[in-house]
Amino acid sequence: MKLWKRLTICLVALLVSFGAFAFAGRADFGDYGGDSDYGDSDYGDSDSDYDYDSDYDDDGYGYGVGGVSGKDLLLVLIIGGILFAVAFNKGKKAKQAQQGYVPGAAETDPSTLRPAEEYRQVDPQFDAAAFREKLANLYVQMQQAWEAKDLTPLQPYLSGAFYAQADRQLDRYRQNKQTNHMERITVLDVSLTGWKQENGHDIMIAQLRTRLVDYVTDDTTGKLVRGSRTAEKFMRYEWQLERTTGVLTGVSAGTSACNCPNCGAALDINRSVRCPYCDSVLTDSTFDWVVSGIKGLAQKTVGG
Repeated sequence: MKLWKRLTICLVALLVSFGAFAFAGRADFGDYGGDSDYGDSDYGDSDSDYDYDSDYDDDGYGYGVGGVSGKDLLLVLIIGGILFAVAFNKGKKAKQAQQGYVPGAAETDPSTLRPAEEYRQVDPQFDAAAFREKLANLYVQMQQAWEAKDLTPLQPYLSGAFYAQADRQLDRYRQNKQTNHMERITVLDVSLTGWKQENGHDIMIAQLRTRLVDYVTDDTTGKLVRGSRTAEKFMRYEWQLERTTGVLTGVSAGTSACNCPNCGAALDINRSVRCPYCDSVLTDSTFDWVVSGIKGLAQKTVGG
């Protein structure tokens, strides 16, 4: 087997091992949930039957080491890297499989963060319980807006870049005349992993465990396109939230003075965070926490 054929097999194995879930049909807000659980097919396990036939054509180039050609050495390094990555991935799977979950994206290393309880050192009025409740309520709002195919109500709570990304993803459903339904939405747990300061922002990392029924239908026929009307998906997400460093949790009735960044009008910011003069929605993290990113950490499906 020629070198490039071998390399192709190795690269395909690596991509399938860690990216298979990315190509499956996705659903829920931001398309983090999949038709099947992350990594469900167990591609890339060490007992795979890939052919590493040694009787391949030698093109006669490359330096040898101890009788091994340079290209063979490169191949050994690639295969070794893949086997190491697969072993690491299997260890991660085994840990989460104890709870029945199959892992997706890698979570943020807590050692890179300060403990969440220490955030009161920079914001004495920060209430972790109220913050977790806010995230739980926001999760439900996000799913409802996704199903309605209108994310406008979420603009104050998402960063500009993340809002644009989610709306582009949702546009596929609009164009295909499909609706992603979310039913029986339940937030099981919200925990704060920790926080850090970076590039002039306070960044808080949170994890959410949820349960919902998630499926897609055709708007014209009403027929099921993807998912199940009865199966429950148990999801683990990681949320990244940020706001400008120095902004503190309000202690008044919830209003604060500022100027509209669009038209410059003096405003009292309240829960609507909308300028009454130019109708701009204020999504700047200068005013409050906004979600700037979400990862799908793990998923399991119960029922059919």
